Amino acid sequence: MSDPDDEFADVPALAAASGVTDPLRASRQVVSTPGGDVAAIRWARADATGAGREARVTYLHGLGIDAHSFDATAVAVDLPAVALDLPGHGRSSWREDADYAASATAPTVLAALDALDVPPGLVVGHSLGAITAARVAALAPERVTGLVLVDMSPDFAQRAVDRIARALETEDSFASLDEVVDRAVEARVGDDRAVLLREARHSTVLGADGRLVRRHHFPHLPAGRTASVGRFADAWPDLETLAVPLLLVRGDRGYVSPKLHREFAERLPRATVVTVASRHAVQTQAPRELAAAIRTWRADSGLSDSVEEVTDPSSRSAPADEDDAR
Repeated sequence: MSDPDDEFADVPALAAASGVTDPLRASRQVVSTPGGDVAAIRWARADATGAGREARVTYLHGLGIDAHSFDATAVAVDLPAVALDLPGHGRSSWREDADYAASATAPTVLAALDALDVPPGLVVGHSLGAITAARVAALAPERVTGLVLVDMSPDFAQRAVDRIARALETEDSFASLDEVVDRAVEARVGDDRAVLLREARHSTVLGADGRLVRRHHFPHLPAGRTASVGRFADAWPDLETLAVPLLLVRGDRGYVSPKLHREFAERLPRATVVTVASRHAVQTQAPRELAAAIRTWRADSGLSDSVEEVTDPSSRSAPADEDDAR
């Protein structure tokens, strides 16, 4: 496991892999909200004063992972940003009621963005983070200038969502980081052991018994307790009333199957859809391709680098249709 002092030691390597010569500087910040403490990674220019107003992007990770899953993408996008550990994940507080549905956690996300002084900008969400991002946009449309969903459609089978949550709750501890990686490969989470090892380093902590355990809340619930992640289908009204540009980036081997992709495009015909070669965790398995899709869509949608004070989201034009899905 890495020492906390070298949490961001591999950022130069991530930058080199993306051809970024002057990468953003990463730092850790924790803010208090009525919903508990929220941990964030701030991505800023080296000469930034430390105020949150420089952020242009907010990254929200998926179920069972953490803000570090967006490190390589944030470096490649190369825009000042914040990446949050969602409630119950990473270094953020656990909820006593174990309710991690978007309806429960989106207000805490918004409170954290206020505490971090993050201005209106893009919100990029993966999986559960995508559903949460849609809820954030519905609750505070003035804060969101564009929304990016990473490999998630509200039509993803709820029984599969719940099965994943139950699997996280019953996951055994690990003897070593190599065992974390081995299990991930067996579960077909990915096949790049270096990427999986990095994720394992950040997502586990040493338990009292000397074994590694996930940082997130799910495996720590008392016997007989289960967590809620909500109904993903509830995000449809949030997305259908969205008045800002919308991008879906799906992995060709991810959770948004060709059938779900077609249904998404039919229901949200003004959205842009891009497909990349990846499994579900596009931001770790294809970060450069995801970053390129975001940057291209952002330029095509007329979203600028300046802070945008959005007072009337309905006045924004929707993006032209684009679909390069395979």
